[in-house]
Amino acid sequence: MKNASKRIHHFMVITTILATLLIGCTTEVARKADWETHFTDLHFTDALRGWIVGLKGLIVHTNDGGKTWRRQEVKTNGDFKAIYFTNRKYGWAVGDEGLIAATDDGGKHWHLQKSGTLAMLRDIFFVNSKEGWVVGEDSDVLYTQDGGKNWKRHQFVSDFGLNGVWFVDKKRGWAVGEYDRILHTTDGGKNWHNQAGRYTGVGERLIVDNKQVYFIDDNQGWLVGSDGSIYQTQNGGAEWAYQDSRIPNINGHVKDTVNGIHFVDKNLGVAVADVGFITFTQDGGQNWRLLDNITENNLTAIQFTHPKEAWAVGWYGTIMHSKDGGQTWEMESGTTANDLQNVQFADANRAVAVGKRGTIAMSQDGGQTWNEVETEIWDNISGIYFVSDKEGWAVGDRRMIIHTIDAGMTWERQDSGMGLTLNAIYFVDPKVGWAVGELGTILHTADGGRSWIPQMPGQFQSLKGVFFVDRREGWAIGWPGVVLHTQNGGLSWTSQTSGTFNELYAVYFIDNQKGWIVGQFGEILRTDDGGETWKFQRSGTGENLNKIYLADDKHGIIVGDNGIILTTTNGGAKWELQESGTENDLLGFALSPDGMVAVGRGGIAMRYSVDAEKLPVEMPPVVDAIESGENEAPTVEEVVYHWEIVRQATWQTDFSDTYFLDEIRGWAVGSNGVIAHTTDGGKTWKPQHSGVDNNLQLITFVDQSHGWIVGSRMLLRTEDGGKTWQIIRGILQNFRRISTMKFINAEEGWLGVNIGQTVHTTDGGLTWKLQRTGITDKSITDLHFINSREGWAVTPQRRNGGYILHTIDGGEYWKVLAKTNQPGAAIHFVDSQSGWVLMGNGVSLTTVDGGLTWKRRTSNIDGRIRRVKFHDHTHAWGIGGGGSVLTTRDQGKSWERL
Repeated sequence: MKNASKRIHHFMVITTILATLLIGCTTEVARKADWETHFTDLHFTDALRGWIVGLKGLIVHTNDGGKTWRRQEVKTNGDFKAIYFTNRKYGWAVGDEGLIAATDDGGKHWHLQKSGTLAMLRDIFFVNSKEGWVVGEDSDVLYTQDGGKNWKRHQFVSDFGLNGVWFVDKKRGWAVGEYDRILHTTDGGKNWHNQAGRYTGVGERLIVDNKQVYFIDDNQGWLVGSDGSIYQTQNGGAEWAYQDSRIPNINGHVKDTVNGIHFVDKNLGVAVADVGFITFTQDGGQNWRLLDNITENNLTAIQFTHPKEAWAVGWYGTIMHSKDGGQTWEMESGTTANDLQNVQFADANRAVAVGKRGTIAMSQDGGQTWNEVETEIWDNISGIYFVSDKEGWAVGDRRMIIHTIDAGMTWERQDSGMGLTLNAIYFVDPKVGWAVGELGTILHTADGGRSWIPQMPGQFQSLKGVFFVDRREGWAIGWPGVVLHTQNGGLSWTSQTSGTFNELYAVYFIDNQKGWIVGQFGEILRTDDGGETWKFQRSGTGENLNKIYLADDKHGIIVGDNGIILTTTNGGAKWELQESGTENDLLGFALSPDGMVAVGRGGIAMRYSVDAEKLPVEMPPVVDAIESGENEAPTVEEVVYHWEIVRQATWQTDFSDTYFLDEIRGWAVGSNGVIAHTTDGGKTWKPQHSGVDNNLQLITFVDQSHGWIVGSRMLLRTEDGGKTWQIIRGILQNFRRISTMKFINAEEGWLGVNIGQTVHTTDGGLTWKLQRTGITDKSITDLHFINSREGWAVTPQRRNGGYILHTIDGGEYWKVLAKTNQPGAAIHFVDSQSGWVLMGNGVSLTTVDGGLTWKRRTSNIDGRIRRVKFHDHTHAWGIGGGGSVLTTRDQGKSWERL
């Protein structure tokens, strides 16, 4: 009866929506990116007037210092690559296929000029309103003496494409490009000679693509390009000295490309790079400092308009602004252009959409207005599913599974155990779900995501969608035309013949017999026998179809590329095209009592609202934030051998960490803010008041008075041996996870936090300064300092394996000492030379030369090791498989199971 009621409700929903779509419901663009393009360059003539160019013929202008930006019309859809103004009136923009646009009235009117080439033009420079130069991919240099009415070509200047050009006067200039090309002219570009190969301050180096050159006078200039390269010259390019940009290696190899650089004077400068890196100097580049990322979008250009004010632009419509000379930055581009991949309603009002570059957008008014949720996630998110009004999951690139219990306000990662991209997720109840992805990845959970188990169907295709009708029967679909079917919860999967090799994007079943699949090039498939046979349905479009929903065997909706919305009232015998109000690709949609929300390319969200009575759409069930039984006291299991149980059942908590100053004085911390203290070696334990009910995870002391405890988004500190604890939040509220802690005295310490970051205190934890390794997006697993300057850390790589990191400036800059084939579990150094890294499988790496070389020691441990505690440089304890206790007294040569 309950299932029949559901079908009736869904029938009413679709019928009403179809009627309103057909006769014209209220259609509105609820969310739209300010600029649906990649920005490539910018130019300001003063602090108020500036221009930005981008793809698809976009030029935008401000005359109020960036408070507002307005589009300027130009008759082209070509991609612009660079722009230059000599004053507030005269300007030029260049781009694809020889594109040159010019204005003599500040951009009110742009007209096209004939360049005489079809090559991509990448940079432009004018010394006055008449004389200018353009460089591009065909290795020639274009030159004009009449403001671009006529362009002349200096042919074969380089044997490879050119990317940047700069002149200090009418005669002296530089052009730079691919394969290390640096060219110099002293006669206005008639003749050029090579300055490449004159590098100092660096040993073996990669050949780089030089992206931009910038000079502040005849002699002093900078050059930036691939592999994080910054070079400086003080003699007009006769020699170029290497400067360390501090941009980290990608997986221990090459660095991200530096695309732009600008200096206020000979000292103050900023460079911008791919993946949102910004590096800053106050001494001409002798020392560059990597700033905190506020985006992972590629940054393409930077310019100071004042010693205190600077602007930067980049991909996905990124506009950034600094008011303190480039040291800190704010996003000014408004709504991002990152694609929204999928959307779901958690309740009748709250919709959550996920998308590219870690975008999570939320509406709390049924899709009318949207705000982005701040997270530390930068990877693409592709799938989302809510099982209640509070609890949901999302999946994405690099094995990402994230979980929310507050309707999407905050998210925490769950360990998928796989390193591949996940594309879709589906749950049949709060405990049981599946996620699918690349190379045939299928993951299953039966405990609400606490653990994910691989279900390998023996296929290696790309899986794009998943749907289950109950805990046992489901389908996974993808490319090339793959349809997989299970009737035992995924323990085994069989292939079904789809009759196509196109990509399949979404699947939906109304029962275990009737289902539909949509995919590439307008493909729609239907089955009436559980997938034994699939038949094609005519869609009437060649656009990709991305999401489908059926209320019953007759009424359904599909969304697709180019704003496609299709509806049917006869099970797909005929699909009718509806007016969507957009030409953007629609990638996902969700229903609510007020209508429908569809999301897609360029970050768009379309709202189709019903003005009549509320639609009887079934939302995810409302549940309490904490299920009954969650806080029940856990079972106390006796530990065998010579261990004595000292925890009494009166403690209603799960303990997570302990710390002992000596044989008799110690502390234990656990869930619900519990702190237990013993002064008799653990025979008796007394509570200490924490003042919080957070789960407490880590504890350490440096003496009998000064100690610290890590909790969720906060820290506790004591100066009286735990009699009183002070709550510290501040910057720590921004971090989803604090993974490790190290104090060297009562004043100075470090915490390992999100995405390869550390935070540092010099006042006992009252205030913290953010530090960033820039090397990985994973949490620091463990760190160890021997003094205020020198320390080491272990962390997972972005994908597989791990890093051993080293700092000699207190964590401001971290360098990769070594790559490991798996992440390290713990690290300990006794001095600047002798170190010990313990891996998760018990293998030890030791060094006696500060980490220049490492010696590997195999392990007799069968399984994993975790929660390592070092007693000294040879003696350590750890927890092994099944809760066993392991110890070594010879630096990991042998382990004893207690």
